[in-house]
Amino acid sequence: MKILTVCRAGLVRSVSLADVLKLHFEPTDVIPIGIDFNDSETKVLLYEWADKIVVMEEHYLDKIPLEFREKTLVCEVGPDTYGHSKNPELIDKVFTWTRENQEKMGIKEHNERL
Repeated sequence: MKILTVCRAGLVRSVSLADVLKLHFEPTDVIPIGIDFNDSETKVLLYEWADKIVVMEEHYLDKIPLEFREKTLVCEVGPDTYGHSKNPELIDKVFTWTRENQEKMGIKEHNERL
């Protein structure tokens, strides 16, 4: 499963979700990006590449082109107040969300949480 994770800058929330997906779920090929910091052409290329697109706040849906919305999910973790992608509260939120949405994502958990 090719998954694109999307937050504002592509440095904290989307990276946290990408890390959880890579470490605990399969099959996943994951790329985190920033909705406001990646070039439009790059984003379209990645939207086309992805089987699933996960945005980290619902209002980012408005920035995803209509033709890609059908494969987009929302992992609502709120604004970036976490400071870094290894923040325990953030990791817990994205891990819980992923576990609850693994069927929608077409992935499965492959090991116990560390």
